[in-house]
Amino acid sequence: MPTDDELFTSSEVLGGFPAKRARLLLFQIESRTAYLMMQSRRTVDLYLTEEIAEQQELAFFEALAQGREPPVRPTIRDLERYAPQWQALVPPNQILQATLAHLLGQKYHFAQRDIPHIREAVGLDTEGVQQAFQRQYLQSLDTIYIRRVGLLEWMRWQWNKLSGWLEHLPPFWTAYALTFTEIVGASIFALPIALAGVGPLAGVVVLVVMGVINVLTIAAMAEAVTRSGSIRYQGSYLGRLVQDYLGRPGSILLTTMVVTICVIALLAYYIGFSLTLDGATAIPAEVWAGLLFLLGVYFVRRKNLHATISSALVVGAINLGLILILSVLALGHVRLEH
Repeated sequence: MPTDDELFTSSEVLGGFPAKRARLLLFQIESRTAYLMMQSRRTVDLYLTEEIAEQQELAFFEALAQGREPPVRPTIRDLERYAPQWQALVPPNQILQATLAHLLGQKYHFAQRDIPHIREAVGLDTEGVQQAFQRQYLQSLDTIYIRRVGLLEWMRWQWNKLSGWLEHLPPFWTAYALTFTEIVGASIFALPIALAGVGPLAGVVVLVVMGVINVLTIAAMAEAVTRSGSIRYQGSYLGRLVQDYLGRPGSILLTTMVVTICVIALLAYYIGFSLTLDGATAIPAEVWAGLLFLLGVYFVRRKNLHATISSALVVGAINLGLILILSVLALGHVRLEH
C-alpha cells in the first residue's frame, strides 16, 4: 500500500495505473449491484420459471465475462442502497478510493447528504482519502457533489430511502407484510356480492372456513419448503418442489391449475374493469377491454415489471388504504333492514 507521500508504488505501476484499476473496481461494484437488484426483483415475481431464471443468470454472467454493461443497469441510488453489500470490494487504498470517488462524480450526480453508505464504503469522509484526492486532482473532494437536486430527483431519493428501509426489515415482518398485502386484491370487492344472497351469518361462516383453509395451506407450504433440500440448498422453484413430492403428474396438475386460475381471474378482471368504466363513462366496455389487453401485451413484451419487495409492499398498502376508505364511505349507506 502506498504511503501518504507516494502517488503510486512500483507494484501498482506494474499492475496498472490507479484510474484503470478504479474503472475496473467501479465496473465490479455496478455488476454486484445489478445482480442484487435482479435477485430483489425475483422475490416478488410470481410466475418466474426455473428456465427463465437460468436464462437471466446466463445473460448476466455473459455480460460480466465480456466486460459489457449488465442487463440491469444500476443508478447511483441503487449503488447507495446496496453499498453495505459491495463495500468489501473496495480495498483500503487511499489513492484508489480517491480515484473511484472521482469516477463516481464524473458518471453520476448526487448530493453529499444522499449517499451516507457510499461515503462510508469508499471512505470519502476520511482525511486520508480527501488529501489523496486533493493531490491527484488539485481540487477538493467536495467538488464531486452537487449542491442541490431537482424536485423529481429528490422524490426518487426519498423513494430509495423508503425502499432500503423496507427491504431491510426482519425476515418475519417481510414475510408477514408480503403475505398480508399480496393476498388482498380486486376479488375482495366480489365477496360482498357473492355472499349477499346467503345472509350475514352464513357469509361470516363461509369466510371463517375459507380463512382456516388458507391458513392451513400456508402452514403446509411453509413446512414443505422448509423440508425441501432442493429449495434450501439449490434455490429451486415451486414446480421442482411439487415434482419432488408428487412426481411429474403432480407438477403437470399444478401447471394446469395455475394456468386455469390465471385465465379465469384475467377474464373476471377484464369484465369487471370494462363494465365499471362503461357505467362511469360514455366509452363502451369493449373499448376499455381492448385498451386493458394492449396494456397487458405491453408489459408482457417487457418481460419484467421491475417490481421489488418495496414496490410490492407500497402498492399493497395503497390497496388496503383504498379498501378501508371505500368501506368507511359505504357505512353511510348501510340499511339495517337489508
